Amino acid sequence: MIPGVEIRELDTSMNADGYAVVLWEEGFFLRGEGRDARATLRHVFPGRVEAWFARKEATERIVCLQGMIKLVLCDRREGSESRDEVVELFLGEYRYREVSVPPGVLRGWKAVGGRPALVLLLAEGEGGEAERVSQAEAAVPYDWEIVMH
Repeated sequence: MIPGVEIRELDTSMNADGYAVVLWEEGFFLRGEGRDARATLRHVFPGRVEAWFARKEATERIVCLQGMIKLVLCDRREGSESRDEVVELFLGEYRYREVSVPPGVLRGWKAVGGRPALVLLLAEGEGGEAERVSQAEAAVPYDWEIVMH
């Protein structure tokens, strides 16, 4: 696993009206006072790939609220013990989880299944917008059409 990447299974409760997923509880939302945060909701069409992106200073928290995504991470941090390691994760309504991605780790996702995916992306800390990295520049050894085991 890439150091600094955290995966947290999310609590889900169901009743006759539907279900609830606890994303962040009090005191968990931002780790440290005075930190900047930005939340973005992405609607991803089925089969579409959005890759590659990285943040220089901010940590990203990713939760798929509806549908499913295949999230792929690649460590590009200088001096990291997991440099160039690629990790593939599935998250969404069949497996609610939050993935925390540290600065310098490339990320991309693909909406899998027959319906759109709704992805909540929270950036914590300085760093502004995610930087887009071209496929050629990223040079991630990954084929979006296969499933890694």
